[in-house]
Order: sequence, then structure tokens, then C-alpha cells
Amino acid sequence: MSPGGSTERWRRAGEPVAAHDLAHALLGPRRYAHTRGVAQQAARLARLTRLDRAGRARLLAAAWLHDVGYGLGGGFHPLLGARALRRAGHEDLARIVAHHSGAAVRAALLGMPPLAAEFPTPQGPDRRLLGLLDVADLTTGPEGDRMTPAARLRDLASRRGAGDPRVRVLVAAVAALAEDPPTRELVERISPGVAV
Repeated sequence: MSPGGSTERWRRAGEPVAAHDLAHALLGPRRYAHTRGVAQQAARLARLTRLDRAGRARLLAAAWLHDVGYGLGGGFHPLLGARALRRAGHEDLARIVAHHSGAAVRAALLGMPPLAAEFPTPQGPDRRLLGLLDVADLTTGPEGDRMTPAARLRDLASRRGAGDPRVRVLVAAVAALAEDPPTRELVERISPGVAV
């Protein structure tokens, strides 16, 4: 047995149903609610961007698995989740999970070794999936509710304080939206009050 259930479940982690089962087994109720919301936003983004079946499956698996590291013990959750996925034979998925939501910048702010030394930054189609996962996470609140990036930033800053590395990374992500019209349009289309 491995954390979160059977070795078989980890072996099949690249499939959305198995990824969901891992998230459900590993995460507490609140973190699971957030993850469920991220998966829902990822499904909306897959439709909007017309991802093919394989891309949609990989994006949904990444959405379900992006926070599983929280259920694997103490430490930097993107690395914990990515290492577990690597051990299970999902290197490409491990790289997406390792780098989600500005994890490399956050690791640097925490004084950790460069994240890319252990998990190279996704390239090609996986880089696009990472970007879509980040949009899904950026527009999902801690309880799984759809939020605008500004509302997400206000919520996180009120809970963590302006100097927290997570807040600093989120400030940079929100600022980057101003310079990326296609991503900003996706965010606007899946934000609250917009039917998708």
C-alpha cells in the first residue's frame, strides 16, 4: 500500500477518475472542496479551448492531483505530490504538479533549491496544460467556489498577510494577466457570473 491507497491507484493517476480517487483519499474536506472546484474550472477551460480528448484527460488529472502533496505529509506540497507521481511513473504529470501556481517562484522565496533542478519546467503541450491549470486554480476559492483573481488575492491576503510567499506569488500572477490578453479573456469567461 502507498499513501492514499493502492499502488494501482497511483499507477493509474493519469486517468481523471483515478486522480479524483487519490484526491478524495488524500485530502481533507476543505482542500478536497477546493480541488473539486479547480477540476470544474479545468473542465470549463477544456471546453473553451477545445482541447482534444487526451489533453482534456491530462488537464483534469492534473487538476485533481495539483494539491495531493498536502495529504502526503509535511513539506512543500508541489514537490511532495510531484515526487509521488514520479515514483508512480507519471513524469510529465509530475512536472505539471511541481510547477503549478508559481511554485518555482514560491520555492525561491522560501530559500529552497531551484525547482527546475529536480523537475524541469513543462514544455510544449504540457506548458499549455500548466497555464490552464494555473487559470483554474487562480479562479477557485478555498471552498471550491468560483472567484475572480482579485477576490482570490483579497481572500488569501486577509488569511495569510501581505508578506506571505503565496500572496506575493499570487500578486505577480494577477499582474501578469494584464500583459496576457488571451489568458485574461479565459479568466473573464470562467469567472463568476459568466455562463460557460
